[in-house]
Amino acid sequence: MELQLNTESKILLINGRENSKPLPIDLVMEILSRLPVKSIGRCLCVSKLWASILRLPYFSTLFTTRSSVRPHMLLSYGEKGQVLFFSSPQLKNPNENASLTANYLSRVPYGGYSCHINDPVHGMVCLTYIDKEISKEHIICNPSTGQTLTLPKVKTTMVGVRSIFKLVSFLGYVPTDKQFKVLSMEWNSDHIILGPQHQVLTLGTQKLEWRLTKCCMSHYFCPKGICINGVLYYRALDAYTGISMIVCFDFKSEEFSYIEVVKTFTTLVLDGPLINYNGKLGLLIFEGYPWGDRARSFELLVIGDLEKQEWSTHKYMLPPTWKNVVGEGMFCFAGFFGTNTIVLSRRSYVIYYNIDKNTIVKVGIQGVEAFKCFDRSIFLHHVEGLMLVQEF
Repeated sequence: MELQLNTESKILLINGRENSKPLPIDLVMEILSRLPVKSIGRCLCVSKLWASILRLPYFSTLFTTRSSVRPHMLLSYGEKGQVLFFSSPQLKNPNENASLTANYLSRVPYGGYSCHINDPVHGMVCLTYIDKEISKEHIICNPSTGQTLTLPKVKTTMVGVRSIFKLVSFLGYVPTDKQFKVLSMEWNSDHIILGPQHQVLTLGTQKLEWRLTKCCMSHYFCPKGICINGVLYYRALDAYTGISMIVCFDFKSEEFSYIEVVKTFTTLVLDGPLINYNGKLGLLIFEGYPWGDRARSFELLVIGDLEKQEWSTHKYMLPPTWKNVVGEGMFCFAGFFGTNTIVLSRRSYVIYYNIDKNTIVKVGIQGVEAFKCFDRSIFLHHVEGLMLVQEF
């Protein structure tokens, strides 16, 4: 990769001494790609040359590649009209003596009644603000910096329907095109996605505009979705037949498809979370009270071939120490990483359960003990991204 430099530009790269040799641009980018994203924002202010280097697509790809090998947990706490973001290391092999520290990232204020946060996608999150008049605002946010982008208002077709989640939006990323897109869908007070038309918006274009895409089936849905390799998945029921299914939306082709679920797995579709099983779609369901001390076993389903809709099924018995470690009460499902680790969360600690070793470890998170708010979430696989990064 080459970048044209004049004499003055070369001097800016030589560590302050005119008689020393200028650093190659590839080496400069290699060094800068190791910095945190906030430091990149500061480096944009150094000079026009540095800003041009840091905005090169090559550097963005290099930075993302380095960031993806060190994923973190993203913690969000909503209270008093603001969302606070923290990050914490994502442990691969925790032990009983392990502990985590939450590092403050940013604060994003909002004027609504509450805020709904989707899972992070390629370093970004989609926030949905809900105000007392039940109108909505969709925000794309870089939690590492707190910088945001307000999306254009979606023109809805529903009239006279008052529902808190009248619009639901999902953020997706197309790896082959290196492109972010947002899918927005309408639903009514009965949790029914209304067809046949929804809207898609592509980020990074000069003019942000919503365009229509078709969905041929009305369905009950769960607003918790997951994006894997550019495809959005979420749980649903056909609004007319009641058939359990998983709805798929390909952000590249902007087309919907469906995975029908056999009757044996109906409960799983209704209650179990979707997971990223090492790049494949998976599902989990616990027998007994889910995510609590009364759980006894669970099933893991992984789809091997989407077109043939072939599932592999595994059942696991929880270890005898489960009840003693988790204690009483409910946990939130934080995520699944690799092929063997379930992560649950509650307030200021997380539970790591290794399904291969049948071991369970409780790890505290320091720095967030004071937060007592109900609106809190922990997400896995968060990586820093350069989208929306501006000069600090």
